[in-house]
Amino acid sequence: MPCKKELLNTTTSVWQSFSSEQFLESDYILAIEDLLILQWFCCHLSSNQLVVLGIDQHVGYLLAEDMFKSPINTLSEDDEQDAVIELMNCICGQLDRDHPANECFERPKLLEAIEMKRFVRNLNKLSEVTAKIGNEYFYIAIFDGKDEKSGGEVE
Repeated sequence: MPCKKELLNTTTSVWQSFSSEQFLESDYILAIEDLLILQWFCCHLSSNQLVVLGIDQHVGYLLAEDMFKSPINTLSEDDEQDAVIELMNCICGQLDRDHPANECFERPKLLEAIEMKRFVRNLNKLSEVTAKIGNEYFYIAIFDGKDEKSGGEVE
């Protein structure tokens, strides 16, 4: 299971390989209302671990601008989401997991903010990192993939 230091180091390294924007760890704790203003992506890291990433959409566009080397005003919402999904793929590909990557890793998908609220309320958080990029927050966390309240798997 990746610890906070591994998650921070991996996320920082991958972010810096793609973006010119500075990635600074923050001790800020996201409040429930913060969940509603970020875009959320998730994927299974392994059979028992779920990774979620929250990013301000403007920061996603800045990432896409650097990744695709295109002016921000020429990028579509799909371009922005593709950039964030690629970032997440690269981060997850470097994290330790309990199974080989090809057995259970899935392509990250966009979540509705309401789904993220369910994760926060029902799942056991194993590790998390909050960072600031400019004036906006970036969040990534690893959760135990079992829904504690219902005892079932989260899809």
